[in-house]
Amino acid sequence: MKINTSKINLNKVKRFYNSFLENGLPNRKKEDWKFTDLEKILNSNFDELEPLREKENYKMEAFLKFDHYYLISINGELVNYNLKLSDGSQDKKSTNLTKISSLNDHPIYSKILKSDDKKVSSDNINIDEMLSMNLAFTDRGYSFQIFKDLDKPLVIYNFFDEKLENKLISNSNLISISNSKVKIIELNIDKSKSNYFKNTFQKFQINESEVDYYFVNYNKSNGFNYTKNIIEINDSKSKFGSKLKYFIFGSGSKFRKDDYEIFLDGENSFAKINSAAILKKSQHHEIKTKMSHSEPNCESYQKIKNILLNDSKGIFQGKVLVSDRAQKTNAYQLSKGLILDDESEFSTKPELEIYADDVKCSHGSTSGNIDKDAVFYLMTRGLSKKEATKFIIKGFLNDVVSEIADHQVRELIENHLEENIKNEN
Repeated sequence: MKINTSKINLNKVKRFYNSFLENGLPNRKKEDWKFTDLEKILNSNFDELEPLREKENYKMEAFLKFDHYYLISINGELVNYNLKLSDGSQDKKSTNLTKISSLNDHPIYSKILKSDDKKVSSDNINIDEMLSMNLAFTDRGYSFQIFKDLDKPLVIYNFFDEKLENKLISNSNLISISNSKVKIIELNIDKSKSNYFKNTFQKFQINESEVDYYFVNYNKSNGFNYTKNIIEINDSKSKFGSKLKYFIFGSGSKFRKDDYEIFLDGENSFAKINSAAILKKSQHHEIKTKMSHSEPNCESYQKIKNILLNDSKGIFQGKVLVSDRAQKTNAYQLSKGLILDDESEFSTKPELEIYADDVKCSHGSTSGNIDKDAVFYLMTRGLSKKEATKFIIKGFLNDVVSEIADHQVRELIENHLEENIKNEN
């Protein structure tokens, strides 16, 4: 596979492009990619990728029925938003939204980043091929700052249109949340039916805030998606602990790798990562996390649950890193796969790296087939085999869904999972 650079001014991005060429696409030789050979996957599905440069001038509409603020992007380009209050005015003291349109606007070089971040990011370019690829081709995205509580949910609509066959989308986003309590729902809505590759870099900065974040792949997608998420929770100067609850519902994606680096940099920080997915028809979904505890009295929880059938592949790589300063850490990690046929696969690699002595850390991982006795028992109570299987699947995923307190969001997720349960066997 080659990348068509005929429409790119490589002089402006020569350093990053050369770094990408030198390293190439990641493959199984790299430990972080041992379960997802991206080089092989992309070479098998694309002869050539052309970086997307077209930016649509039409607008999509928000469609969720409940009252909400929203951002709307098409193919990664921000095209519309509504942040107005109920009286029609916009509170400029609550939010600030700007477009990212060039390398100079990339989150790595943003003025609101700490100065030492720039050195770390610069060093990482030489060893992170996906970051150097993103920097070489990025031309779209947004920077969004939230300074006050949002009185209703914010929905981020990511639409993808029909003009994406063999395209490479490179976008970057920055979301900064301070002194706020917010609920964010990110929806991927793929209308393209196309094979494309999307390489996304996102940075989250959360300071003295409470954030509930929900990612939902709203419908079936033939796209190939890699997303690197850097999440910083508080810092050593923060006076109050922040809380992040991040839910991932990626069912329906042909290929996804979601890569999270989460830094609990302030005392009393809290992070929870939950995921529930139904994978089928050769779908491939990996969640990779690195949860770094650097200060005392922080907590992190991770729960990853996959239903797998029809030659699908689910992967979880999770690492908890506890520094010598991070006494009184409480960290928990669990991954489970329910495999419904002999062709599917669930791979896990849990890790604990602990340098403090007063901590409570644990991890667990299980995978197995559906309990035939449980199916038989339900059939004796009047259910068909198909109905019994669906009942068990719902029960398997329910402890993730049940943690969603907001009934409107929970209904959205339940409908998403119900749609993907159809025809599972």
